Amino acid sequence: MTEAHVEMVTAMIDFPGGSRHRLAWRYGLALVAITFFAFLPLLSLFAASLVASANSCTLDEGNPHPCLILGSDAGQTLYNMAVGGWLMIFTLPIGAGLFVLWLLVLVVHSWRRRKRPSFD
Repeated sequence: MTEAHVEMVTAMIDFPGGSRHRLAWRYGLALVAITFFAFLPLLSLFAASLVASANSCTLDEGNPHPCLILGSDAGQTLYNMAVGGWLMIFTLPIGAGLFVLWLLVLVVHSWRRRKRPSFD
């Protein structure tokens, strides 16, 4: 295909404002990924608490307690999942740093796009 064909196909595929929409989608997806990473240990803690309470098991951070689920002891696994919530001590500051970096890139990118002349 020649360069003229490529431009014509690109013009048909891209709609006005399409690149902005894709850009917003990418920045939003990055923000969701950062938030998910930062709070992942909390999800593990909530899951362990939910499973333990649904099966009337004792769950604390002191030591594992026996918890029979479908005839199998899951106490140690639930204990590990609950104590894994403490990993937020590391993931929250990393997530906060990534959020600041994300915000800085967003501001710089928006500023540079605004300064660029439009060819409409």
